[in-house]
Amino acid sequence: MNQIKLLLVVTLIFSTIPIAQAQSTLPWIEEYTITNYSTGQTTLEWSSDTGEILQNAPVLAGDEYQITFTLNVRQTVDNAVLTLTLTSFMNQQSESTYWEVGPEFPRTADYNPAQRTISLHHNQGVYEVTATGKISSDATTYTGEGLTLHRPLEITLIELDGPVGTDYDDITVTVIDNKIDDYRFLLDQKQAELQQYENTGVDPAYIQLYENFVALSEEQAEQGLVDNAMDLLNNLEVDTTPVETGPSWMERYFLPAVGGLALIAILGVFLFIRTNSKLGFVKMVVEDQIREMEALQSRASRIDRNLASRLDEINSRLKETENA
Repeated sequence: MNQIKLLLVVTLIFSTIPIAQAQSTLPWIEEYTITNYSTGQTTLEWSSDTGEILQNAPVLAGDEYQITFTLNVRQTVDNAVLTLTLTSFMNQQSESTYWEVGPEFPRTADYNPAQRTISLHHNQGVYEVTATGKISSDATTYTGEGLTLHRPLEITLIELDGPVGTDYDDITVTVIDNKIDDYRFLLDQKQAELQQYENTGVDPAYIQLYENFVALSEEQAEQGLVDNAMDLLNNLEVDTTPVETGPSWMERYFLPAVGGLALIAILGVFLFIRTNSKLGFVKMVVEDQIREMEALQSRASRIDRNLASRLDEINSRLKETENA
C-alpha cells in the first residue's frame, strides 16, 4: 500500500514538471509591434517565431508610441497574480490611460488602466495588450557643466513580473535621439560618397584623408560627441574632387577642412577643459585627436609639405591645450 502511494506521488510530481518547464523556457510575450502614435507608422516588430527584429525606423526619445503585444499564459495557477509595468521612461501625453486590454483579459479587482502597473490573474490564455506612452526626451542625453553627450540607450519599456516579483519577460529596445539620427543620416551620405570616390578614380591620397575624417567622426560619435562628429563630416564638402595629387587641390579643398577641424578641436577642448569633473574624459578625447592628427600629418607629408606644416601647427596647439 505504501509503495502504491509513493508511486502516485512520484507520478504526480513528474506530470507537473513539463508544464512548468514549458512556461519557463518559452516566452511569455510572444510578439510585439511598436507604432509611432503621431504618424501611425510601424516602427518595429518582433516575433518569437524568428527572434528577429524588423525595424522600419529608429525609436526616438521624445516621441510617443503604442506598444501592442501578445501575452501567452500557458497554465493556470490558482491564487497567483501577474503584473505588467510600464517603466518610468514612458509618460502619458495624448491618452488619459496607459493600458488597453480586451474583455477576456483576467484583470484583478484593482485594475486601473491609468496606472503604470496593472495586475492579472494567472489564468491560462492568450491576451492582446496595448500600452501607450511618450519616451522621455532626455533618455539618451547627458548634460552637465557645459558638456552634452548623445548616446544610444537600451531601454526596457514594459516588464512582466511573476507572483513573487520574479522577472518573467520584458520589452527592451534601443532608443536614440534626433541628433543621433541626423548624424547617422549624414554619415550614410558621406560613406556613400566615399564609395563613389573609390569607384570613379578619385585621387587615392584624397580618399585616404577622407577616410580618416570619417573614422575620426565615428569615434567622436561613439564617445557621445555627436555635434563634433557632424562638424567633422560637414567639413568634407568640396566643389570638385581631385583626380591627381598635387598642391593645388590640397590648398583649395583640404586646407579649409583642416582649418575647420582645428576650430572644432580648439573650441571643443576650451569648452570641456572648464569641466573639472570631466577632466579625465576630456584628456582622453584630446589625446585621441592628437594621435589622429599625427597620423594625418604623416600621410600628408608625403603629398604636400605646406599641408604637413599646417597639420603640425594644429597638432602643437592641441598639445598646448592638453597640457594647460
